[in-house]
Amino acid sequence: MQWFSIRRQQGSPHIAGFHTITGESLVVRLRWPGGGFVWHTPIAVHVQRRGHTQLHRVLDVTRLAQVALATTTLLVILGLRRGGRKNEP
Repeated sequence: MQWFSIRRQQGSPHIAGFHTITGESLVVRLRWPGGGFVWHTPIAVHVQRRGHTQLHRVLDVTRLAQVALATTTLLVILGLRRGGRKNEP
């Protein structure tokens, strides 16, 4: 049994008119005895029509906001720590 894995996974195709639409996600799995954790995040949508496939990337705005908030918090903490050291003799 593999305890940790990261992979891309395609969902089942759906037909809408002349288009076949398939979602793709990034899957992170963490397993331990008696349980585990699985996390999915969408990364792309494949649209096929008449034998041609177009790839449309998914922009996860929530994830971007989380990364921006974490980065801002880290910069503020580092700035406050650095600012406190300037006042010491």
